[in-house]
Amino acid sequence: MGDIVRSVVVLAAIVLGIWAFGLLQTSTPDDPVRDVDYASTADSARQAATYPLLAPASLPDEWRPNGVRFTPGGTQPWHLGVLTAQDRYIGLEQEKVPADDLLEVHADGAKAAGTLDIAGVTWQRFDGPKNRITLVQETPEVTTLVTTSTASQDDLETFVALLTAS
Repeated sequence: MGDIVRSVVVLAAIVLGIWAFGLLQTSTPDDPVRDVDYASTADSARQAATYPLLAPASLPDEWRPNGVRFTPGGTQPWHLGVLTAQDRYIGLEQEKVPADDLLEVHADGAKAAGTLDIAGVTWQRFDGPKNRITLVQETPEVTTLVTTSTASQDDLETFVALLTAS
């Protein structure tokens, strides 16, 4: 029995040593979110898109773009993710699909909650679970969806007002 106990202690010491060495070799950055250069991606995407691709010309101080992608061809999906000064997320989606399709993917469970006029443009508002606010504008060319589950309506309206096609 003594040999078994000694073997278990030795194996435990080896495992703990490997674990401790791994901790010393692993570092977590202070801020794991990396800013992305959305402006150059938007400029390139605008040349390939067959619809007026929207993006902010600039963002408020301390707002950070953290995700951007465009896929040419097909439905030409465009995505831009932004964190506000309070690290609240706002997502912009544009795609050549019906509004119901985008809502199902990005705002499942959202219910119509009227309209909202922002900078002279009328948006359909949808309220979803967990305080999710989603704004949708559908044109014959493209559906635009802006959504958040953490940012305030004021931040959402600020973001939408900054959107431009040029």
